[in-house]
Amino acid sequence: MEYLEQPYKKNEINFLDLKTLFKFCPDGIVYKDNNLCYIDANESYKKTFSSNDFSSFIGKRNNPYISKDIMKLICDADNEVIKSCNPINYVITLENNTLLNVTSFPIKHNENLFGLISIIKDITQEEAIKEDFVNKHFEYINTEKNLQKQRETFVASLGHDLKNPTIAQIRSLELLLKGSFGEISIEQRELLEMVLDSCRYMNGMLASLLATYRDYGGQVELNFEEISLFDLVKECVSEMVYVAKDKGININIVNEAQSGIVQADRVQIKRVIMNLLSNGIKYAYTNTDLSLKMYNNSASIGFEFKNNSNYIPEEKQKAIFAQYVSYAQAHNELGIGLGLYASKKIIDGHNGRLYVKSFQENKNIFGFTIPQVRKNSSPKTVCF
Repeated sequence: MEYLEQPYKKNEINFLDLKTLFKFCPDGIVYKDNNLCYIDANESYKKTFSSNDFSSFIGKRNNPYISKDIMKLICDADNEVIKSCNPINYVITLENNTLLNVTSFPIKHNENLFGLISIIKDITQEEAIKEDFVNKHFEYINTEKNLQKQRETFVASLGHDLKNPTIAQIRSLELLLKGSFGEISIEQRELLEMVLDSCRYMNGMLASLLATYRDYGGQVELNFEEISLFDLVKECVSEMVYVAKDKGININIVNEAQSGIVQADRVQIKRVIMNLLSNGIKYAYTNTDLSLKMYNNSASIGFEFKNNSNYIPEEKQKAIFAQYVSYAQAHNELGIGLGLYASKKIIDGHNGRLYVKSFQENKNIFGFTIPQVRKNSSPKTVCF
């Protein structure tokens, strides 16, 4: 260490700091003069480069234990430090694939340059951990992409398989309504027309679903138009009224909204209402009332249903709109939760809010609010 004393005879604190650094730093440290000749090094440096006879090349520019290519890279970096009087950082790879991070900086005292010090840190293990993390991350991404592709294929295949029988049902109902198989009563006609409307709605939804996955990779551009939410609610109820009657459920519609006109995508909002209504009927207790209410809230319009059904714990309320978490799971039943997830996406696309409230006395409320007037006329896309 006597070589280090020369620049610091007048600055004992700096000299002691440097001696301490050489002695206790776990990384390799080497000190070179202005001519890039080796002056001193700590034990970590000597171990890194197997330089047990370090004293043999003190005062020389080259370390015989380092390959010529790497030695040239080190010398070029050291020259830059001496020339610019600025620190420099770089990485070298030894022949045994050891990765070393090198930080070199000038040693100055009273504006006089005495050489440079390089700190060499072995980052082989650190980089291996990073590489392993990156590989696992990409593996996870690829797995997620494959799963997403499988889900899309499944949905598209299912939609295609359902489309053909739906079309057959529509054609059969149309023939019945035309009287092709004999006269039908007024009551029968009303029922058949309701079923036909429901089948046409289903066919339209399947066509939209197939187009979404075929052309847009799960994205739907919302088609905003001026619609009557009240009329849409009545239409949905008429399609589900016999399903409700089968459980002895009485549906009451309460319109507290001064205006039911809203700018929205009619098809997608109907999806939301039908999903909430069908869930409300499915999970309601038999022989109970199901209340549907429309209301105005500032510049928004709201719709909600209230039924008598099992209490939904608060922790399940928070997750109920997540993908693949279903209304059924909230009641500890089997189900695949695409409906509520898609409903939330649609309402979010309308800059609205989908919500749930559950009460200990076994009453549940599901509903949404959306702005009555769209502020932004630019196209809006929903990603499912």
